Amino acid sequence: MKRFSLLLLLFLFSTKVEAGTYADSLFLEANQLYSNQYYGEAVSLYDQLINRGYSHTNLYYNLGNAYYQLGELGNAIWAYEKGLELRPQDDDLQFNLKVANARIVDRVRIPEPFFLIKWYGALKRIFSPSQWLFSISLLLLASATFSAVGRGWKNRFSRMFQLVSSGGLTVVITFSLLFADIYFDLSDRESGVVVVREGRVYAAPSQSSNLLFMIHEGTKADVSSRQYPWVEIELIDGNKGWLSADQLRLL
Repeated sequence: MKRFSLLLLLFLFSTKVEAGTYADSLFLEANQLYSNQYYGEAVSLYDQLINRGYSHTNLYYNLGNAYYQLGELGNAIWAYEKGLELRPQDDDLQFNLKVANARIVDRVRIPEPFFLIKWYGALKRIFSPSQWLFSISLLLLASATFSAVGRGWKNRFSRMFQLVSSGGLTVVITFSLLFADIYFDLSDRESGVVVVREGRVYAAPSQSSNLLFMIHEGTKADVSSRQYPWVEIELIDGNKGWLSADQLRLL
């Protein structure tokens, strides 16, 4: 039985290594195609990796660049947005997204938010959700360690260890509330990017209903409801309507 378990473990390990090697090989092949300006073929391989469950900032960055070279603005913006979900402070992704967003037809200018709201939003984007969770766990472990040392090591530094532990716990609570806000914001809101040159937004999930407005490639919208094969979208300026689901690529 032990021998069987060992063989099974070795098999699973070798399968995982083989899968990782295959993904690396596919990624390098896609990069080579991109370098040789075969952007469509490169996109096909990058998307193949994503469909297999692989996710990395470099993968989304290269995919976005390939889409941009093909003139597929909506898909390029989608890829840059997906990369920033993993690493919100990536300068290259931020710059390329800014360049791509500048070409959107439906650019909506909104008033500058109150500075505290703007500061809070920037704070939330410092880390990705997984990075926030890791930071909170690390701080909690450090706080518990200082508390244990302060209680068990009775000397003139005990008081200092206890103060550091209390301060760390306060930061943990603050960051936990921040993480909870990020989590509920992500779970309650579904959004996507328009990936067609021009989409028609209707008053109801039917082409026979009133046409409300046109929406153009690259525009980001929140999804408020679904009725296959339609999605109800809401733009940042408050405009709402029904769009064909295949014209929006979900983030």
